[in-house]
Amino acid sequence: MKFLNTLERQFKSIAIGDLQIIEETIPSLLTGLRLIWTISRHINQNDLKFEDILESISTEICDMVRRKIDISKIFKKPDESIIIIRKGWTVLDSWKRKFEETKRGIEDEQTVKRWDFQKHKEIFAVPIHMKTVLENIEEACIIIQEFYAILGPDLA
Repeated sequence: MKFLNTLERQFKSIAIGDLQIIEETIPSLLTGLRLIWTISRHINQNDLKFEDILESISTEICDMVRRKIDISKIFKKPDESIIIIRKGWTVLDSWKRKFEETKRGIEDEQTVKRWDFQKHKEIFAVPIHMKTVLENIEEACIIIQEFYAILGPDLA
């Protein structure tokens, strides 16, 4: 699909970037998707195709967050892990929040077909779940930090 070539830089940033770069890329990605939605009759007349694109982007963002957080090291280095975990759930939250902002902008415009997708729940189910899991893992890391503070290096 040629119109997606306009988003090639954003797709590459998500595919190979660190979590900070991914978070910074999300707004421009959604701006590009909104532009494509606005000018492409082929896309804005085919909700299923656009939903598939959004679902693929959501999956890629989740996969990158999952890859950047090394579960085998999380509880061994809780200080470092908390920083990465927070960045991961910030990326996931940013994806959903920026999507909703873009959707509201389209609805306020009233000249373009709305983003009322049937798969909305599917697009964001995994990021929402992952964010909840990361928040729970962060709590566990904080508890481990407290044990390290009390027991010192003997805990390891």
